[in-house]
Amino acid sequence: AVIANGKFTFTGKADTALICQIQSRPYRMELVLENGDIAVEMGETDKRSGTPLNDSFALFMSDMDSLQNTIIAKQQEIMQKGLSEEELREAWQDFQTNTIMPEFNRVMSENFDRNKDNAVGAWAIANWNLEPAQFDSVLNLAGETLKANPLIKMMIQQQEILKKTAEGAMFTDFTIEQPDGSKVSLSDYVGKGKYVLVDFWATWCSPCRGELPYLKEAFKEFGPKGFNIYGVSLDNDAESWKEFLVKEEMTWPNVIAVTDGKSAPIVEEYGIRSIPTNFLISPEGKIVAKDLRGEGIKEKLAELVK
Repeated sequence: AVIANGKFTFTGKADTALICQIQSRPYRMELVLENGDIAVEMGETDKRSGTPLNDSFALFMSDMDSLQNTIIAKQQEIMQKGLSEEELREAWQDFQTNTIMPEFNRVMSENFDRNKDNAVGAWAIANWNLEPAQFDSVLNLAGETLKANPLIKMMIQQQEILKKTAEGAMFTDFTIEQPDGSKVSLSDYVGKGKYVLVDFWATWCSPCRGELPYLKEAFKEFGPKGFNIYGVSLDNDAESWKEFLVKEEMTWPNVIAVTDGKSAPIVEEYGIRSIPTNFLISPEGKIVAKDLRGEGIKEKLAELVK
């Protein structure tokens, strides 16, 4: 839309109501795109009105703004007390645990209850940071229109991935064809009497390289006792990856999961959104830990590998 005299208009037909974002730098805001005459004001404060869902969304945003103002005021109050760094950390942690999270959950719950079968309710669920079990419970209360929302459909898929890769779940096997044409499966190593750390990484990933010393130490100390590492690289250049393995003496099993710039399906199936990401799998094939970092790798292995 073209802005003239500080105003703009656009028209169209919406088959399904959706939360959308409009932007006019430096401002941007969300609104519910639905049929009707929607009025918005963008600036230091945002306003949306004119249709039932936008009125409901405006109430939701007002609740969130009130919560944000409470947080800001408390931050200022804590900072003015002249506390030590440790006292500041404890005071802020206490405020987060006993005030922010309960209030945040109350706001999300109340606004979901008012919007159990529409796009505003879908937006609430998407921004609630629910654990898989909580997500299922909330979704069971929702109507069919909300469940059919594209955002919720995507979240249902993501939640299924989280369940399959949660601690306590059995590992999902996968087979990856390597540059030389060979095929390597995770089950070639899992279930062979050892704990296996499935490590998604890449040579171009600085945090991944930062974890290498810890991986090497863990492999050296616990390898003889029943521990292995299965590296899954997201590198695009197979030759550079091979050279890196030799240079860094990464002698544990390694595979590359990218071919012609496309990641293998397992990257999506394991819900890999960032790296490094790892999963510790027991000799029985059960995921017993996730995203171990630094000394945490050896600490966890010390608990498990005797």
